[in-house]
Amino acid sequence: MKKQNYFTGRWKAVGYVFTGMGKVLRSEHSIWAQWGFFMLNLMIAYYLDYVLWEWIVTILGWGMIFTAETLNTAIEKLADVVSPEYHPGIGDVKDISAGAVGWAAFTVLIIFITLLFKHI
Repeated sequence: MKKQNYFTGRWKAVGYVFTGMGKVLRSEHSIWAQWGFFMLNLMIAYYLDYVLWEWIVTILGWGMIFTAETLNTAIEKLADVVSPEYHPGIGDVKDISAGAVGWAAFTVLIIFITLLFKHI
């Protein structure tokens, strides 16, 4: 096997990043809904004329949601491979990883409401 140099390895790693993001976007209906709410949030932010720090907080919050959703999907897929049949422990793992998405979404909702009330 031919040894890769550092830059070739990094370039391949970037490819894996986009492959993973694409798989989640193509396969997860929940992320489609979240993407819709993200776009709505951006339109409202534009309408309310957010300042730079408000845009940054909003984008970071949504990045947190998309990251949590992606990790949740990875955990669920791994759990399905480890235990294709129902197992209460695997059910707990899936529920807890879904809860991470819930925490992120709840945080973004609080940010959204706080910034909304600041502007109205």
